[in-house]
Amino acid sequence: SSQSFSPEQVERQVQRLVTQGYREIVVCGVDLGSWGKDLEIRSLSGSPEFVGLLRRISNLPGDYRIRLSSIDPIHLEDNLLDLISSSDRFCPHLHISMQSANTVILKRMKRRYDAALLYERIQAAHAKIPGLVLSADILVGFPTESHAQFEDTLRAVNDLSIAYPHVFAYSARPGTPAARIPSQVPKAIRKQRSAWVRNAGGWVRQGVLSQQAGRCGRVLIERSSLESTGRSHGRLANYLPVRFSQGHPVSGEFLQAYVTGSSGDVLIARAIAQE
Repeated sequence: SSQSFSPEQVERQVQRLVTQGYREIVVCGVDLGSWGKDLEIRSLSGSPEFVGLLRRISNLPGDYRIRLSSIDPIHLEDNLLDLISSSDRFCPHLHISMQSANTVILKRMKRRYDAALLYERIQAAHAKIPGLVLSADILVGFPTESHAQFEDTLRAVNDLSIAYPHVFAYSARPGTPAARIPSQVPKAIRKQRSAWVRNAGGWVRQGVLSQQAGRCGRVLIERSSLESTGRSHGRLANYLPVRFSQGHPVSGEFLQAYVTGSSGDVLIARAIAQE
């Protein structure tokens, strides 16, 4: 069973990293939204208080932002979405453990949600968090997946604006229940479906990137021109990558930027103020 770090352990770790100069804290776990179940830390509603943990670490002093790693759709509860939208401390980016958008396939995968809940929770996230950018884990070619069932997932990439689909083609692992299912999807079809989902994500991503021109944002520099022959690169809080039209130091620092456009999958920006 999963084991949660105590709130005090998490708080100390975040404080230590911020003190050492880290500017982005990524909160991660095997089943992130289930944090605290084994600690019997409960909110007034009786559910594990993951949101309380996030609120606690967000109140620590320092110049840093918080990003959540992969999270299950069932844990995209309103109180979490409200917290993310209420504070600039949290990145308006979520990575969803989506897998599929077909209810039958989700059930065979033994997921804890159906397609209706997936849509409802992700649409709520978009409604509550301005400028939200989504990435998602997607598994195609699960045994018995028909073309129509796959199309539900492909359609969802566009419907839910999944800009960064992390696509995996199913691969049978000996000894697993799925490997024993007779109706295995041929490898060539799995490969084709992977390509279709990546292509769909590419179109969504270009739409998201095109909306950024003329906007200002705070970029965390990940690679400066002092460290390479290229230009400085960084990332906005919403996960979109940025390249500066002129070199700027320093890696690991924030820079206020004005987005002038995009090139391929990267935004082009110029610094407007050194923070």
